[in-house]
Amino acid sequence: MNKSLLFFTKINFGNSQNKGYWIKVNAQSNAFRKLGWNVDILYVFKNEVRLENPENCISLSFNSRIKLLFYLFVIFPTKLIKGQYSAIYIRHFLTNPLFLIFLMKSKPKVRSVLMEIPTFPYSFEYKGLNKNRILYFLDKICSYFFKYYIDRIISFSFDKTIFKIPTINTDNGVEVTSINYIEQPPKFNKELRILGLGNPRAWHAYERIIYGMQKYYQQKQAINVVFDIVGDGGEIAKYIQLTKGFHLEDKIIFHGFKSGNDLDMICQQCHVAVASLGMHRINVANGEASPLKAREFAARGIPFLTGYKDKGFPKDFPFIFNFPSNESPIDIEKLIHYFSVLIKNHPQYPNELRQFALDHLDWSSKMIPVVDYLNENASRP
Repeated sequence: MNKSLLFFTKINFGNSQNKGYWIKVNAQSNAFRKLGWNVDILYVFKNEVRLENPENCISLSFNSRIKLLFYLFVIFPTKLIKGQYSAIYIRHFLTNPLFLIFLMKSKPKVRSVLMEIPTFPYSFEYKGLNKNRILYFLDKICSYFFKYYIDRIISFSFDKTIFKIPTINTDNGVEVTSINYIEQPPKFNKELRILGLGNPRAWHAYERIIYGMQKYYQQKQAINVVFDIVGDGGEIAKYIQLTKGFHLEDKIIFHGFKSGNDLDMICQQCHVAVASLGMHRINVANGEASPLKAREFAARGIPFLTGYKDKGFPKDFPFIFNFPSNESPIDIEKLIHYFSVLIKNHPQYPNELRQFALDHLDWSSKMIPVVDYLNENASRP
């Protein structure tokens, strides 16, 4: 039985803003390997197209977009896929006719062609009259033909079919052992520190925290509340403007991009974190989404705030502080109360969260239904 898989993505991992995607692709590939499959990752790094596995890396340099597309969609499928792989796992991107040619050439040579669509529908990401909007409409045309070449869509939604293709439903995971966690909870006395981590987008809705802090500090309060925002780009400029307007510069700290020990040190002093408070803005607040941030915080041992339902956690999960799926400011006093109750009932909450993540949130468990399908197809006569 040939159990070799090509993980195909055209994301350029030479761009620092795509680091999170690279972590996820690596984690998923490692999960496939743990579950018995050999995996090569086809991706872009700066001006190279790379085919990589833990033992080897083949690369081709390009100096134009035409060459990049030629390598991705013509050279690799014709030279490398033939007889080498039993399956192809594609991370969805805005597609084009060249990608359809890739699928046409690949489909006869493998047992399974799978495509992961992390968010569906994804039209909200391409609003406005710009280049991406045009590419989205091209993608919409091309996606009509997916049903002829793709066997299954991997979806984190409840959809049973997407593009008239059956789905394999799972939800997001993390590589738990690659994430450091806080073994001892930070002291909670006269200060509560809230963590916002990553390059925030509109659906993270950190401004709900900022508005909540503005209301909280309109009166003298016994508990000092600090919001640590770690990350660049996205909505940061808007949050800085809000912070200055409310004169909260000493309460909201913008750390910029951090990683490694610097990031770990900030995480170790934060009591709670923000997963996402604006999923209602993109109509996925009722369990259709499974944000990675929530899983990362669980692996780190940090309780977190949400403004949506998440099927990856039990309804009565004590380490999630759930707030309404709307635009209301976060009630900071209520958050302090929630956390006070938590540490009373679960004084060693980081260890409990970490264990839950190991048991339920690791990619090696999330990818089991995908691998079951691959194994069944690979064993066909």
